[in-house]
Amino acid sequence: MKILLLHSDFIEVEPKKKAIKDAEDVEKIKKTLKDCLVVFISAEKEDTNIEGVAKNLKEQIDAVASQVNTKKILLYPYVHLTSKPSPPKRAFDIIKKAQILLEKKYSVDHAPFGWYKAFTISVKGHPLAELSREFGAEKIQKKVKKERKGGAFSRWIITDEKGKTYEVDKKNWKNCALFKKGKKYDMLKIFVRNELEGNPEKEGKPKHIEYMKKLELVDYCPESDVGHMKWYPSGLLIKDLILEYQEKNIAMPFGAFKIQNPLLYRLSVPEIRKLLGEFHEKDYSWEEENDNLILRFASDPGAFPFMNKLNFSYKNMPIREYEEAICFRKETRSELVGLRRVRNFLMTDVHSFCMNINQAKEEFRILNAYGKDLMDSIITKGRWVLGWEVVEEFYEKNKKWLFDMIKELGVPSFIKIMPERSHYYDMKNEFQSIEADEANTQISTVQLDTTNGERFGINYVGKDNKKHPCIIIHCSTFGSIERTICAILENAAIDEKQGRPPMLPLWLSPTQIRICPVSDQYLKAAEKLSKEIELENIRVDIDDRVESVGKKISNSEKDWIPYVIVIGEKEAKSKTLPIRIRELGKGKVKEMSIKNLIKEIKTKTKDMPFKQLSLPKQLSKRPIFVG
Repeated sequence: MKILLLHSDFIEVEPKKKAIKDAEDVEKIKKTLKDCLVVFISAEKEDTNIEGVAKNLKEQIDAVASQVNTKKILLYPYVHLTSKPSPPKRAFDIIKKAQILLEKKYSVDHAPFGWYKAFTISVKGHPLAELSREFGAEKIQKKVKKERKGGAFSRWIITDEKGKTYEVDKKNWKNCALFKKGKKYDMLKIFVRNELEGNPEKEGKPKHIEYMKKLELVDYCPESDVGHMKWYPSGLLIKDLILEYQEKNIAMPFGAFKIQNPLLYRLSVPEIRKLLGEFHEKDYSWEEENDNLILRFASDPGAFPFMNKLNFSYKNMPIREYEEAICFRKETRSELVGLRRVRNFLMTDVHSFCMNINQAKEEFRILNAYGKDLMDSIITKGRWVLGWEVVEEFYEKNKKWLFDMIKELGVPSFIKIMPERSHYYDMKNEFQSIEADEANTQISTVQLDTTNGERFGINYVGKDNKKHPCIIIHCSTFGSIERTICAILENAAIDEKQGRPPMLPLWLSPTQIRICPVSDQYLKAAEKLSKEIELENIRVDIDDRVESVGKKISNSEKDWIPYVIVIGEKEAKSKTLPIRIRELGKGKVKEMSIKNLIKEIKTKTKDMPFKQLSLPKQLSKRPIFVG
């Protein structure tokens, strides 16, 4: 289908004479519509799926109408946009169906179908006033598949951490014997419920929204589009540490080389249209220099063309690459929730291009192990579960391999089996964090893809000196850094709900030790101690403000500082210090030497990335970011 969208001051339309035998019956009167979006529509031969095409047409019009801020739409049948028109009846059926869908939100009319018409139009002169769109049968057919995806599963299996299976259905899943084996399966039960019945209605905002502002990490940005956040120094420190974890603890040990691709793509490139058709994300797009441009969506618009142009053989396999990719997805305003769902996010994307299924399965297994370490380091052991989706034929052939992986990971799982492939993957898993409000958030995913190597011409040269398509393993180690930080904060909210002090993981805490001198007299002692600690790559700051010790301790608690040291006359002379340790509970103090404190922190943060403080060490020199 091809459409031309014109944001207009007005359009006048007058039917003159029937052009086809089956033209609709209308009065031959002139009609005027003011301040509207006029959509000239040409249905094409390949547009055989009336419902799918109509839904796609509705979405394209809705996206532009929202951008130009109009509630009035005129659908104008206009066969002259194509050299391959569909039969008239089908074209009219598509327009009528789209009109019904649009009328739920807009005032919609259509120009007389099957008539020669006279029209006068005045188009507004802004950058979005004249746009064109083209969407083919491939995109529409795949979209219909995705829309059916939720109902495409035919079997559901729950497993314990040792791989013991319990087959359930949508009606009896609550009676699964596994859920009678104690609280350790409560998280899995929540996930299964959310997958089969949907998340229950939530009261109030998710807790992480309060935390992200209170800790001065991230905030809304009214100067930008909704769903685009602004980051304060402490939030950026956490984001940078997570990115460094991905590089140091996953990508480099895995042997992946780093690439970087643009944020902007041309829809006239067939590969980009194919990928957009696969994912159907709500895109940021516009017309520029006679081409339609789109901001990077959550797919592989850069990585696949990148790999398509490389030369490699079986001797190089598997080839592994990774990218830190900023992605855009124009979710509706009602879907936006803090960091859990945004319109602009950062994804870390790893791919492994393999020769055969055995090599691909081993890469999948290796990435699973990295995923487990990631979840245990960033969320908390026992507060995450695994979800799986797998095509039935692949499941039956690879059942032992799948359950061996579940045993190796030692994490309870929920497996959804589909009778046929509804996406590009034969199997995928999802590392799901279960949060304070009982929502589940996907942090990582690993996917086995046997289709896109051939589809996008990503080939290797085999021993026979011929080209063969790769099998591709996709791994979003962090599907969204924003969503990951949401999960970390929601995990802290679980602790708070259970009576423990909420905390960030120690290696991610913007300040790991705070020194509180009782007066200015002990600032030098505090500075000397801080320098000793800094040499050990530990983030330490000093509350040098003119406030009471009680106030300084109270502020440290509000800032979630893991270790607090008060320095006075006695402490300045002593070899051991009273250390307030947050994880032990409010007011809990432990006598320790600085040497032993450093050793404890180094042990707890072993193998984790480190970065220096992102703010001045003296609190008196810091601005207040959130009023």
